[in-house]
Amino acid sequence: MKVLLVNGSPHEKGCTYTALIEVANTLNEEGIDTEIFWIGIKPLAGCIACKTCTKTGRCAFDDRVNDFLDIAKDADGFIFGSPV
Repeated sequence: MKVLLVNGSPHEKGCTYTALIEVANTLNEEGIDTEIFWIGIKPLAGCIACKTCTKTGRCAFDDRVNDFLDIAKDADGFIFGSPV
């Protein structure tokens, strides 16, 4: 089993990352593989309903969404972390 932890903070190694590391460590102790994905600081384009994704399986905009899709397909679960 693999869980993908998504870091939604603009700070790659900030407090949200630290919290996700704690969760990842606990999951790892239980034998669950983990990977942390940082969304980054570049803007993500909103969906324009062009339906390119239904034809190609990828977003027409070449941003972190496609990077996420590449690794998300192998995950059995997701945990999303965001700053408050």
